[in-house]
Amino acid sequence: MTNIVPFPKSRSSMNSRDDFSRDGGYPYDCTPYDFTTEELERLFRWYSAMKFAFPGMQGVMTVCHDRRLSAIGLYGHKGSGPGCIITKHEHQGKTWLLWATDQDPPSRIASIRDLTERQIGAIDPPGNESAWLDLAGWTAIFTGRTTIGKLHVG
Repeated sequence: MTNIVPFPKSRSSMNSRDDFSRDGGYPYDCTPYDFTTEELERLFRWYSAMKFAFPGMQGVMTVCHDRRLSAIGLYGHKGSGPGCIITKHEHQGKTWLLWATDQDPPSRIASIRDLTERQIGAIDPPGNESAWLDLAGWTAIFTGRTTIGKLHVG
C-alpha cells in the first residue's frame, strides 16, 4: 500500500497549452505552482533513474488550479518499488516544495534539483543515458496528467 492515490484520468478540462510537443518541449511556466521547464527536465531524469532501479515503477502527474498545486507521484505495484510524491504549492505569494514517501510524512525541500540529483546519484545509473532514460514512459505521464479546476488569470 502507498499513500499515493492516482487522480482520475480526464482530459476534458485540459487545453492546448497542456499538449506535449513532438520535439520534447514543455508548456510555458504560467503559474507559480506549475513545475518549470527545468524542473520537468529534472523530473524526467529522476523518473527514468527510478524506473531503471525499480522496473515496475509507475507514475502519475496532476495540476490542480483550485488548490494551486502540481504533483508527481511514483509508485510500484505490489512492493516493486517505493511510493513517493513531490508537490509544488503556491500559497499567499510563496511557493512551497514538499516531498513525501509512503513511509514518511511530507517534508519541505529547498529544490527539486537537490532531491533528484541525490537520488539519481544514489541509484548510479550507467553513464550512457540512452540505456536508462525512458522518454516514452515520461511522455505518457506528462501527456496523461490531469488538470483539475480552472486557471484563474488576473
